[in-house]
Amino acid sequence: MTARTPQRSTPLPAQLHGISLKQLRAFVTLAQARSFSRAADLMAVSQPALSAAIRHVETQLGVRLFDRTTHQVEITDAGQALLPHAQRLLTTAENAFTDMRDVATQQTSRIRIGAMPSTIASVSEALLKIGAATPGVSPHLSDGKSDALNDGLHNGAFDMIVNAAPVHDPEIEETLLVEDELIMVARHDHPLSQRTRLSWRALAGTDIVHFPGGSIGALATGALHQNGLSHSNRFQVDQLDSLYGIVRSGLAVGILPRLYGRMFTGGEFTFVALDRPVVKRRVKLLHRARLVDEHPAAAKFAVQLASELRTILAGDAAA
Repeated sequence: MTARTPQRSTPLPAQLHGISLKQLRAFVTLAQARSFSRAADLMAVSQPALSAAIRHVETQLGVRLFDRTTHQVEITDAGQALLPHAQRLLTTAENAFTDMRDVATQQTSRIRIGAMPSTIASVSEALLKIGAATPGVSPHLSDGKSDALNDGLHNGAFDMIVNAAPVHDPEIEETLLVEDELIMVARHDHPLSQRTRLSWRALAGTDIVHFPGGSIGALATGALHQNGLSHSNRFQVDQLDSLYGIVRSGLAVGILPRLYGRMFTGGEFTFVALDRPVVKRRVKLLHRARLVDEHPAAAKFAVQLASELRTILAGDAAA
């Protein structure tokens, strides 16, 4: 991870100084509720007060945030574009107040980490190893799907995440942890389980199950199509236990990243490397570029976590 020179905070445009957190919350709440009455109830304010808050935000920003009719409220394109920024500001403010309370009461500094399920065990191991070297820090770990992790990083719910889904955002910094290859998993007595390495083409004539969505599905589907193959239409799964259940029955072989194999280390399954092509996903630690300004303790912790995770994940991916 490249060291960064602390940046000076960029001054907010003058008009944004006139918007309070409560008014921002009114915007976000109405965008989610799509009803003035429901949003007012959620905020415990009157509808006229809510309407005044929305008008103030619209005036300060110079855009219309909602289209209002007698029966419904629809967010405008401008409002939809501004919504994630407002959510991030509110989450960052909430986290900052929590951190301030922790400091004021001499409690530990909270660091919010999100991770893919396939890396939770490795992240937990890393947290245990670096715990003694990071006094005064309280890591909070949550799992989640790739899209939810990326959203949480952008809106401030997480200080950092471990993820493999591509992120094309100059405001996000990433550190490569490991390249995790796709492998085949089969029941131990399946004919293909007798090999240590196979070409993708060797799977021809065999029912194949994998996760159809997300980055894993895209990688697996691409490699299968490259070899004139496809996954079986008989099986559609989104959960790891479901994939293993089908493989355990002997009805199909599975395609999954090697890191998932760490969760099933008994003799019931055999994991076989695949080549021609070797397909890998890039597992990274990601955080906002301004983390060093927003949460200095978290920025320092990210460096330590990345270093420990590289070692742990390299061993897991090679297993």
